[in-house]
Amino acid sequence: MSIADDTALRQPFVSRSSEIVEALEDSILRGERRPGDRLDERQLAEEFGVSRTPIREALQRLVASGLVSVRGRSGAMVAELEPADLLDAFSVVAELEALAAGLAARRSRADDHARLAALHQRCAETAASGAVPAFFLANNAFHHEIAQASRNKVLQAQLRAVTLKTAPYRHHVTYRPGRMVSSIPEHAEILAAIVSGEATRASALMRSHVALLGEDVTDFLHAVHRRSA
Repeated sequence: MSIADDTALRQPFVSRSSEIVEALEDSILRGERRPGDRLDERQLAEEFGVSRTPIREALQRLVASGLVSVRGRSGAMVAELEPADLLDAFSVVAELEALAAGLAARRSRADDHARLAALHQRCAETAASGAVPAFFLANNAFHHEIAQASRNKVLQAQLRAVTLKTAPYRHHVTYRPGRMVSSIPEHAEILAAIVSGEATRASALMRSHVALLGEDVTDFLHAVHRRSA
């Protein structure tokens, strides 16, 4: 068999494994799969309606990205970050999001502003109703739209990678009393700075907003360990 023939045979598996990688990443981003959750090959094969081959390839790619870890007989699971690594990851997210907000203030257009305003309104409505899962999705969408408005694909890729690692832990803060409501005026200030083209202000506001999501480091880690127990 030639290399070309082998590549042609593998292409469907590669394409399917890419789809599975994206689906698993999205489920982690939404908080449906949390740190420490097992990723059983047989169960995943049934869930996606495929053989184990694309599942294995997808898991290998997720292990390479650091989003999944393998622990002996326990098999693959959503990676758990050590406290120090988690804090470092949040610091990186804060800087990348700050950069995205600054670039969005310089590069965004009227249609970007309209989408951001609509997402901000959705965040406000879900926060007011106390619908935590809906707010979490709306909040993710708001931050994602700012990254899109930065018009920087390299930044967007890096931000998605590190956001995936921290997203499961954001739930711990989102569920804390008053956190959703307090996010709304912070979003409003960021949005206003972007719309008015104030890049430096937009960056500073976003950095403050994202850095540990406005929570004290000690309290945040305490919340993580209490809910993970």
